Amino acid sequence: FSQKTKISTPRLAETQAWYQQIFAMKVVEEWDHADDKGVILAFDNGAEEALLEIYDTTVEHDFSGLSLQFRAEPLDAFVATLPDNVKRDGPKDRPWGARYLYLRDPNNIMVIVYEGCW
Repeated sequence: FSQKTKISTPRLAETQAWYQQIFAMKVVEEWDHADDKGVILAFDNGAEEALLEIYDTTVEHDFSGLSLQFRAEPLDAFVATLPDNVKRDGPKDRPWGARYLYLRDPNNIMVIVYEGCW
């Protein structure tokens, strides 16, 4: 199996730029046809097992309760790559032995980058 998560947003360009800047994701597919516009991003590590589709829409969505979680080992190395202007909370040690870094994307989606455990 592989996984693709879709974010429908009126902030397509801003959202795409954020994920590419923060996670160095690459474009694997992009389209712009009349009322159908979007992009699919993947991690630039040779494996396309987790994909992120960002779809252009005029509709605002409530993403409260949603979090995207990405594992980064070691977490401190990932934190060192973040631009200074990126708001973050953590890393924080969690009771189950993992460390979590909390970010928010342009759609206010909670993005958790973690190390340890699963």
